[in-house]
Amino acid sequence: MAIFSKIISVFVSFFMAILNIFGLGAEEEPKFVLGENVNSNTAQVLEIYNAAVIKTDEDAPLVESKMDLDKLSVGGATGSTVAMIAKPLIKDVLAKEVFEDYDIPGEGLLTADDVVSAKSSTENGKTTVIIEVKDQTDGLNASEGSVSRAVGTFGDLESVFEELGTAFSEGGDTIGLTYTDCTVACIIDDATGEIVMGEWTYDVCFTIGYAEIMIEDIEIVFEDFEAVFSYKSVL
Repeated sequence: MAIFSKIISVFVSFFMAILNIFGLGAEEEPKFVLGENVNSNTAQVLEIYNAAVIKTDEDAPLVESKMDLDKLSVGGATGSTVAMIAKPLIKDVLAKEVFEDYDIPGEGLLTADDVVSAKSSTENGKTTVIIEVKDQTDGLNASEGSVSRAVGTFGDLESVFEELGTAFSEGGDTIGLTYTDCTVACIIDDATGEIVMGEWTYDVCFTIGYAEIMIEDIEIVFEDFEAVFSYKSVL
């Protein structure tokens, strides 16, 4: 049972390390609705939004972020038992963690190639922007992509594992991170050019086909592993 407890501990520590890398949201969900006069010119909308991100960061607004575990499955002989025990533990940890940061997600560098659509509408001195971002897929090492530019991603997983004192002896190339359903929604004050309310969301699926991982000189095999998280940052 000692090694089983260690596996659960590494699961929790690993996901907590990820959370501390990039932060995690609020309970209230602001609603963003476009008005009657919708601007669907992607270049114009992104120009407005990117400028607002850069402008707003100058005033260091408080952004709160949160993550939830939607799905966890593990293959192998004891996989279902591991998943059954680990899922509620991870969900409980995530439910208690709200991370605060003084930066707007992204860096104001979204391009037309990064988005599925970008729309805005203006009324009563406020501009509402809603952007649907293209999916992004990474391996063990992070890449620059649509979601990383829009919100930010888990980053380089290899460095996370190293910080936890773990290492792959085999199978690192079977690790995958797929970011989907990424949406940026915000309201910009036209007088100041700053974002006064915003929500940045996506789902991420973390998979391991087959990997052998060394944890304190003990080799653990991960087989057909899949974890799906929902991420949200709120201003």
